[in-house]
Amino acid sequence: MKCTMFIAAAAMAISAADAATTYEGNGQVAPQFVLSGKAADRLHEHYAVNLETAEKLVAACQAIARRSNSAVVTVVVDPQGLTVLESRMDGLGYLTTKATEQKTLTALRTRAPSHVLTNRNAQDPFTNQNMTGYALSTNNGALPIIANGQLIGAMGAGGIGSAKAEEGCVHGALEQVIGPQPPLLADVPLRR
Repeated sequence: MKCTMFIAAAAMAISAADAATTYEGNGQVAPQFVLSGKAADRLHEHYAVNLETAEKLVAACQAIARRSNSAVVTVVVDPQGLTVLESRMDGLGYLTTKATEQKTLTALRTRAPSHVLTNRNAQDPFTNQNMTGYALSTNNGALPIIANGQLIGAMGAGGIGSAKAEEGCVHGALEQVIGPQPPLLADVPLRR
């Protein structure tokens, strides 16, 4: 049994290594990233980001923020939108925390970077008003967590000082913990 699991894990690692980004793959997620055992069986959920992975993602993002002398709020949610881990460094308050939660859920619900709606809002100023009705945010700084082609959650960051830095923090953490990520979206010019 252990030998079979080792071979399966090695095969997944090889197929993941062959992919250009974690967005590609066959949907077979490496077991170290997701719920397993009794916890997964109890929830009937075998593709949700686990606490250990969320802790690594948050630690990586916080290290990135510290390098720029910043503090960061980080939120990691599972595919249902339930919080796996939320961390607020000293000096950040309610507004930053709530904005980070909302943009993280936006990345999860849209299965795309929250930057997509940021760009859409730059071109159509009514986007913000329209997305509010769907509880979506037009703030940049959150990305879906995709491992070997399978959505396992979403992560957002806030409070660093610029949306690009927040998105970069999440992107850097995902690359460090999960693997190669697609390039970040460019900003589109404001339509006047």
